[in-house]
Amino acid sequence: MEILLYVSAIIGALSLLLIAIFVIITLKSAKQTIGEVSETLKRVETKLGGITEKSEQLMEKTNRIAEDAENKLQSLNSLSDSAKNLGNSTDHMNKSILAISEEVAVPPEKYRDLMEKATVLTETAARIYYRFQKEKRHSEWEEKDSIPKRLPAPQSKNRS
Repeated sequence: MEILLYVSAIIGALSLLLIAIFVIITLKSAKQTIGEVSETLKRVETKLGGITEKSEQLMEKTNRIAEDAENKLQSLNSLSDSAKNLGNSTDHMNKSILAISEEVAVPPEKYRDLMEKATVLTETAARIYYRFQKEKRHSEWEEKDSIPKRLPAPQSKNRS
């Protein structure tokens, strides 16, 4: 029986030895796997860093575009307001011109006679002025035609 006890002790020791060997093999394998996972995580971290940087740049560019679009929209609103004001001003001017043209077309009775006399007077003054200008041009042409045309006198050169 004692032998049986020794044999079972040896089997127990061998079992512990085998368990220890398998634990060591498993730990080495786990260490290698953890190293590979660590390398993979480093690569992923590097790629994520690049992606993060690119996404930040894209976000900044998007913000700049949005700000620019907002500024242009404000400018367009200002332009729209100016066009509206211009339309109002044009309407006001049209009404004013219409009122003035109605006054000129149908003047009060007391100004009609005066306007007719002023029209006759300006027409007469214009005719006199244009007739005077015509006669003046005609006399200038006659003077030019009466002057004989000569060649210029030769210039003497001083030779010293």
